Amino acid sequence: MTYNVLLVDDEYMIVNGLKKIIPWEEEGFSIKGTSRNAKEALTIMETEAIDLVITDITMPEMTGLEFIEAAQKEARQFEFMILSGYQEFDFLKGGLQLGAINYLMKPVDKLELLKSVKKAKNRLDSRNQQETRDGLYSEILLSQWVNGEIDIDNYQELDQLVNTSEKADWTVLLIEIAREQKLKVVKWLEEQQQSLFFSRNLGDKSLLVHIFKGGKYQLNQLLAINPLQGDEGDNWLISVGETVSDWEDVPDSFEKASQTLQRYKFYEASGGNLLYSVFSDDFDLSTDIINFNKTLMVGDFTTIETTIADIYTKTQKIGARPEDVRHITFMLFMDIYRRFNHLDEGEYQQVLDDINHSSNVDKLREILSTTIKQITREKLAYDYSENVQNVIDKIRCEYASELTLKCVAQSLHLNVMYLGQLFKKETKKSFSQYLNQYRMKKAQNLLLYSDDNVSEIADKIGFNNSTYFSQMFKKMNDLTPKEFREKYKHRYHSVGEE
Repeated sequence: MTYNVLLVDDEYMIVNGLKKIIPWEEEGFSIKGTSRNAKEALTIMETEAIDLVITDITMPEMTGLEFIEAAQKEARQFEFMILSGYQEFDFLKGGLQLGAINYLMKPVDKLELLKSVKKAKNRLDSRNQQETRDGLYSEILLSQWVNGEIDIDNYQELDQLVNTSEKADWTVLLIEIAREQKLKVVKWLEEQQQSLFFSRNLGDKSLLVHIFKGGKYQLNQLLAINPLQGDEGDNWLISVGETVSDWEDVPDSFEKASQTLQRYKFYEASGGNLLYSVFSDDFDLSTDIINFNKTLMVGDFTTIETTIADIYTKTQKIGARPEDVRHITFMLFMDIYRRFNHLDEGEYQQVLDDINHSSNVDKLREILSTTIKQITREKLAYDYSENVQNVIDKIRCEYASELTLKCVAQSLHLNVMYLGQLFKKETKKSFSQYLNQYRMKKAQNLLLYSDDNVSEIADKIGFNNSTYFSQMFKKMNDLTPKEFREKYKHRYHSVGEE
């Protein structure tokens, strides 16, 4: 079998040299395409089945790692290598986390490239032997679901998959395992009739994203019989997101599972292989943690401050350990960061360090309080790239129409994967999340500063059904439009730039 290769570098001589440096055909590969940047590369990957990508790390607008991440989110199973003209630990670390086969320095060493290509072929051969699942659900659809990227174009397909009108509890599990364990885990999930999962390759490991349907009792039963328990060492982890009661909140559960796994690795934590958003079985802050996003959506300074205070009061009443409180602080801060996108990289890392080195509840609470005050005081204006600003301008002008990322990308003559990844990189939100939040902020403003009734407001922001608008408003704000107006009509103190 011959595997297809895509070479991505803005230097013609590098690409030309890579074509000739080794006998690709003899190694079982064919150069399927070349591109100068991520945008061109993603366009090629939309139409061609690419098995191996070799990409430069430094490219305009989107780095090589961001390009790889965008392609992986589209459920494309491929191997990749990173090229760089200089040694940079952060790039190296990021590449390995995404699953790079190797990190090659320019000029590329022939023997090292050949060795890496042979390794890629072994992995591709192994992957083809392992992919035996029949009736596979759309991995692209599941990936879009957990990333909050379901829009009107693919809602009906998701509805056929999960029956969105049915009331159910959902919990996202992130299962990180050695590649050789993947078949065992897949078999376990299938035997338990759990079909909503997809996988990503992470170097010598695999990450399975599983969307569990059922209550916490059933979830605990499933975890109790997981086939990894007998394996010694730290070669597997299962990060459990918060349980949510609506399919539209599945991205929140995914985010909590991701945050928990991220914190475990960022702080090099130790302990068991099962990671929970809240560590102790003696208390459950799931509702508080999930609803914090809704509090941030409401956007009232006093309400956010009060909610933070209530959460920390509860942790003290139940005797939460310092480690638990740090973890909760980390998750709440990540929600604030995603919602308001207010810090540069240095400030962001500093806050994470402050959280990690604080064991006092009052100090941890103060970190969040200071962050909220800073956002409120500065009313930040953001400096986006031209393409992202064009998308935001389009949302602001056409939010009342049926906008999708696909139609926006077409109007801007851009690749949809490229634009989606770029938009999320800069705004910290998917296109769908940003659009929905923008519409709801418009609705809030009309409720606060106009005498329009709910039906009129629904129509003005693009909802032709006022009942559905009220349901969506309640879901995102934890208040009905009428309750929001009554509570904040004359006492609303906005947080963040809107």
